[in-house]
Amino acid sequence: MNPARIFNPQQKEMTPNMNSNHSYIPGIYFLLLILLLPIYSMAQDMPSEKPQLSLSLQEAVERAREQNFDVGQAEYDVEKMRGQYRQTNAAFLPQLSIEETGVSTNDPLNVFGFRLKQEAVTQADFNPSRLNDPDAYDNFTTKFELRQPLLNTDLFFERSAVKKQLEATKEKLKGTLDYARYQVKDTYYQLQLMYNRLSVIGLSLETAKENERQAKNLYEQEMINKADYLAANVRVLELESQQSKVEDQLQAVQDNLRYLLNMDEEVTIVPTDSLQVRPGLSDDLIDPANVANAEVRAMEHRLSAARQMLKASKFNFVPSINLFGSYEFNDEVPFGTQGNSYMIGATLKWNLFSGFSNMGKVMESKAELKQAKLAYESKVFRNKLDIQQARRSLDQARKQLRFAESSVEQAAEDYRIRNNRYEQGMEKTTDLLSAETKLQEAKFQRLNALYQYNISMATLELLLEQERVY
Repeated sequence: MNPARIFNPQQKEMTPNMNSNHSYIPGIYFLLLILLLPIYSMAQDMPSEKPQLSLSLQEAVERAREQNFDVGQAEYDVEKMRGQYRQTNAAFLPQLSIEETGVSTNDPLNVFGFRLKQEAVTQADFNPSRLNDPDAYDNFTTKFELRQPLLNTDLFFERSAVKKQLEATKEKLKGTLDYARYQVKDTYYQLQLMYNRLSVIGLSLETAKENERQAKNLYEQEMINKADYLAANVRVLELESQQSKVEDQLQAVQDNLRYLLNMDEEVTIVPTDSLQVRPGLSDDLIDPANVANAEVRAMEHRLSAARQMLKASKFNFVPSINLFGSYEFNDEVPFGTQGNSYMIGATLKWNLFSGFSNMGKVMESKAELKQAKLAYESKVFRNKLDIQQARRSLDQARKQLRFAESSVEQAAEDYRIRNNRYEQGMEKTTDLLSAETKLQEAKFQRLNALYQYNISMATLELLLEQERVY
């Protein structure tokens, strides 16, 4: 078709044939089908939304107790230390072994000795030529040996030290459980905070879009200038940007919570509990002098273990007494019982000088004891400061919460008044947007104060081992 035919005003208007128009309809449908088919295919190929899992805080804490990675490792530490403690039973329990030894030799002395052990010596064995140049001879010894520790003072103190370390590991497991609960609470509160922020932004975005619509109408009626209209539009874009940022933060919190709960499946965790002020710990329980939590007790057990190891190193200078006994068979064939004999005895051993090895162990144990004592005192002091700081943080969160509640109430009323005046053309767009922004910020402050209150309470629960019921 000639383009000039369309735009030439001198030509008469052409009246199209109606039948010709109808002939184009199937072609248009076909063209639309071709254009929409790839979009439909892409929609089919897009992954479906992640399944949702509604989870209360108590359920999350229970799952962490059973599935958390750090808790599992701490449990294996207890099992490993329990195995080390069992090894120390050798300090007083007997040791029994069986041994089979086979040799073949033509050494004159050994050949005659083996024949004696086998109770196979004859008169012909005393022939000088046979004694001096014997043929190769085989001997198999089946030996049962028993060793009984009687007095090993250093080993008894080492056993006591390992027992203290086992108790310390058990306390560490309890502390790991408490800290895992604290991490789950913190992450769960963050999850609630993100969802609430999205809710606040969503409401603000709805309001901003309505303000933008009103601004557009007023601008078209030339009641406001273009700058005011653009300000309303920028506010919508700003909130959409905030929404995208918070959604990204929410996804990061989701990932952290799934890790803490050891959840491989890609699910969206939805908190069923709300972020609110719950009854907290009694002020009588919030005592900085009360520092006997699991971590402190674990360090106290390590301190006791260091004392026992110092005693063990000092008792290396004391002699040890052990009993032993053996019963053996000797024969020309394996596991034979032709000749038998036994031996019993006792050993008194006193290491008078070991090249300053024992002195070095004593010096090392003293240093480890001082180090453990200093670490224990440091932890007790640090725990007192942490309790005081958490208590101050809790008091501050309460004050901020009261202030935020009043701020939200005042900002909401201010926005309501300005919005009514704006609808009547008596208020500037910038003032309305400023009031709406202040209302959103006040709501954010209230959410932050709620989060800070709950996390401060969770910190006190961790430090004082006082668990609230959720």
